[in-house]
Amino acid sequence: MALKQHINLKQKQIPRLSMQTWIPLLQCSLSDLDKHIQVIANENPCLEVSSGFEVSEGSSRDTHSTFMEYQNRVSNASSDEIEWMSISAQSLYEKLDEQITAPLFPTPISQKIAKQIVMHISDEGYFEGEIETIAQECNTSPSQAESVRQRFAYLLPYGVGAKDYKESFLFQLNEFELDDDLSLLLSAMIVQFEALQKFLTHPRFPEAKEILKRLKNPPAIRYMPSEPPVIPDLFVVFENNEFIIRMNNAFYPDLKVIQVDKYENFAKKKFKEARELVKLLDLRKSTLYNITLVLLEKQYEFFMGGTLNPLKLLDVAEELGFNESTISRAINGKYLETEKGVYALKDFFSNAIGNVSTAEIKEFIRRLVQSEERQKPYSDKYLHEKIEERFGIQMVRRSVAKYRQEMDIPSFKERKFLYQLEIL
Repeated sequence: MALKQHINLKQKQIPRLSMQTWIPLLQCSLSDLDKHIQVIANENPCLEVSSGFEVSEGSSRDTHSTFMEYQNRVSNASSDEIEWMSISAQSLYEKLDEQITAPLFPTPISQKIAKQIVMHISDEGYFEGEIETIAQECNTSPSQAESVRQRFAYLLPYGVGAKDYKESFLFQLNEFELDDDLSLLLSAMIVQFEALQKFLTHPRFPEAKEILKRLKNPPAIRYMPSEPPVIPDLFVVFENNEFIIRMNNAFYPDLKVIQVDKYENFAKKKFKEARELVKLLDLRKSTLYNITLVLLEKQYEFFMGGTLNPLKLLDVAEELGFNESTISRAINGKYLETEKGVYALKDFFSNAIGNVSTAEIKEFIRRLVQSEERQKPYSDKYLHEKIEERFGIQMVRRSVAKYRQEMDIPSFKERKFLYQLEIL
């Protein structure tokens, strides 16, 4: 009861503060918090900001562990990784544009077509346009436009401009010095990739296998931006037979409110806004802390090594005295580090089918896929049947595809392709 009274008191304070400042501050991810507050500070002479990335005296090493581990990964990067860090500073499209010159593209029309093709290449490096459309845009024939696209087989990164992975693999063969026999074998293996077993007895299969394993899918993978490191907002640790919640204060900026003598009315307004921001930053912390406290109570089984229970945003909102929309904004882009790993706060919320949470169904799908035979991956139809059999529920099959996609699990055809690559 004391906790709920405390939260309700905080909730009542918000209308007296600036909602225009509060909502963005609550929604902002921890990795962007410094930048967001610095923008506010640049317009407020009464506010001084110290970066939250500095470890203050007496701060816990645990709260800074994620950042330090990331720094270590960067400092221990191999020379190849460092090389590609510098390469990736140049975008894929800049790299392609600088190569659209003679001798591959000797005429103005061929260069015009090539540049138009680049506009239809995805971040992964695949051509996603229509040759007929490009031909019309460049006032030329489809055959000439396609002829120009085929020359992309000689551009870096190798494989770019292809329509699919097979054509990309064929383009990438230009990266290697191959004799005619090996080139023909590799081309046949790529075209018949779904039936690679038929080439196992070929005398040059071992050589072809090594080349094939070096091909990239997608072709522009090294130019694709890497995911930024996940910075947890809070930590849940088990100490002295109880769970302890800690804020990741190491990444919170330090705010200092100062008096400004000039422009009295202006200074008073900015001074008030600065003090307000300090309160709102504390309110952000207490909101996230108390949401985690409720999650710890509602999902105690999970924190003890079990599975997640069905939980709705409304359940937590009612517990804390907030609106459901406030909880939604608060958990957006926020992460919690546990002894089981780092999880998005939104992962702790799931609907239910019958008495079974969608989180438990997803975990069951994950385990099934992990145990499937490489030669015969499970289809969504099979997964659907096993779910209904295991949990005694009824659900539509498209839900399986939805859950699978949410977990970044490829379709059974795509998994079969990936398994084939592993076998080689």
